[in-house]
Order: sequence, then structure tokens, then C-alpha cells
Amino acid sequence: MRLEYISPFIVSARDVLNFFVHSYIKSSLIVLKDSLSVSGISITNFLSGGVEGRVVLDIEPLLAKKLANIINGTRFNRIDYLTIDTICEITNIIIGKAITLLNDRGFSVRLSTPFFYIGEKTYNDLESLCINLTTKWGDIRIQANIQERDNTIVDRRRSYA
Repeated sequence: MRLEYISPFIVSARDVLNFFVHSYIKSSLIVLKDSLSVSGISITNFLSGGVEGRVVLDIEPLLAKKLANIINGTRFNRIDYLTIDTICEITNIIIGKAITLLNDRGFSVRLSTPFFYIGEKTYNDLESLCINLTTKWGDIRIQANIQERDNTIVDRRRSYA
């Protein structure tokens, strides 16, 4: 897994968060973990094309509510469907911008629709690069498990076309 795969997601998340919350965003060090775990509201997008894998944004509930408050112009006291839809849309913006950056760098990347999960879950044996972005309302953790796709599969598919 190469660092250049996760850096567009970090840049994109910082830009989008800063646009909405207008707050200082502190970044942790990027660490390599042997598992992928979530504990808040997590949004997963699967990548395909020249690379394959997944990117997970795990957002603490307080930050999720704050973002939903700002975008919808109302106050959310709990996580409901509108809050989740709003977080999925913010994630689409972050991921979409990052995919554009990757494609501009010559990678051919396609994206799945987002899947959300609320709660704690661990995917063992799924090595991932991980970074926390901290705002005054909570953290968003970006975890990426992305590899270059085996070109022999792509070539074989092309020969059948």
C-alpha cells in the first residue's frame, strides 16, 4: 500500500471540514495498522479500476451532529436519518474530490456508493493506513486499504470484449 493513495483523502477531508466548520484541524501521524476498526458513524466507499480497496471515514457523533447542524441550518440533538444522510453527502464530497485528485495524477479510479455503519466493528487482517483529523467538536478518522490492481485481470477482461 502506497502513501500516495491516502494523501488525496487527507487533503480533501481537511479542505471540506475546514470549509464547513471553520476550525483548526490537527492531523495525527499516519500509521499502518493490521486491522481496520470503526467506533462512530462510519462511511465506507469501495474503490475499483486501476486500484482496488476501500476507504473508511469514521466520524465521532458530536462532529457528525455539528456538521449536520451547519449544513441543514437546524439543531440535531441525536443521530437520525437526516444526520446520516448529511454525513453520507459530506463523505461523497470528500471522497469525490480525492478520487478526482487521484485520477488527475494518472490513476484510473471508480467509486462505489457509500455504505454507513453505526457502532463498533473491527475487520481483522485488513491492513490499513490510518490518520485522525481533530476538530474542536471531535475526530474524523480516515482509514484506507488500497492496492494496485493486478493488470492481468484487466487484460483478460479486455480480451473477451
